Amino acid sequence: MSRITITGACGNLGWKLLCHLLQQPQVERVFGIALEQPTELQLTELHQISDHERATFAQGDLTDYHDRSWRGAVERSDAVVHFAAQNPYPEASWNDANNSLDMTLNLANAAVAAGVKRFAFASSNHVMGRYKDSPLSETIGAGELSTNLPHAVGTIWTAADSAMDSTVYAVAKSSGERACRALSLQSDGKTEFVCTRIGWCQPGENHPSTLSSAGTPTQSSAAETEDLESAKNDRWFKSMWLSNRDFLQLYSQAIFADSGGWPEPCIVVNGMSRNEGMPWSLEEAECWLGYRPQDGMSFS
Repeated sequence: MSRITITGACGNLGWKLLCHLLQQPQVERVFGIALEQPTELQLTELHQISDHERATFAQGDLTDYHDRSWRGAVERSDAVVHFAAQNPYPEASWNDANNSLDMTLNLANAAVAAGVKRFAFASSNHVMGRYKDSPLSETIGAGELSTNLPHAVGTIWTAADSAMDSTVYAVAKSSGERACRALSLQSDGKTEFVCTRIGWCQPGENHPSTLSSAGTPTQSSAAETEDLESAKNDRWFKSMWLSNRDFLQLYSQAIFADSGGWPEPCIVVNGMSRNEGMPWSLEEAECWLGYRPQDGMSFS
């Protein structure tokens, strides 16, 4: 896995991973695909990394299957990490979600056609968002929300004065997971897929003190109240914190981990830090990827 393509390479997650991979001696080349070139600030950060010339950037439209600017990078890669979305936030519209799903379908099909060995798809915890509330919340305890439970797509909550519903956003992620599994089987496992239901990895420093019940960086928290509903929402979102350090470890493992113990050529794992009392199970990520989170959110 020495040549790696990252989509959404100039965004929050893509940029963090790109800079990390450039510091790994086994990585020969990183192809960054984005709608825009890196900013001046990003280029300054990049130039502080030795051998930063191993990064190549292209402005590609993933909704266009025939766009050679990104297809060429995929065809030269051993692994593809797919973060790109038309709208990466849970308030995405149906048009956003449809285009995001088209990106995933185009990229995954191109990866299989090119013989890419490993495809890491950034899914979302919102695929299981209905487990936040009754009656599904009553069926799970701490650490019991595993990836083998039925999908319960979309989280419903209140941020500031806005009623939030991530169902539309999460449909593209849920459908993307299904497409990855189908393509892994169609390729007879020649292309392996890792779908990670990412928790909340904030831009920048990503300190747990800046998490809130808003559930997204685009919204403000609801007014502080003492009611049980607000407290439940606050804990739900804070429990899905994923630190920068754990994020980088998770995705390094998604790219490089041996697949010998996988149940099939497509696996789905949760991606959170080891947060106190969280409902999310890390068992699959620990078992199949060797993920060992180092950080965690404490509520005590």
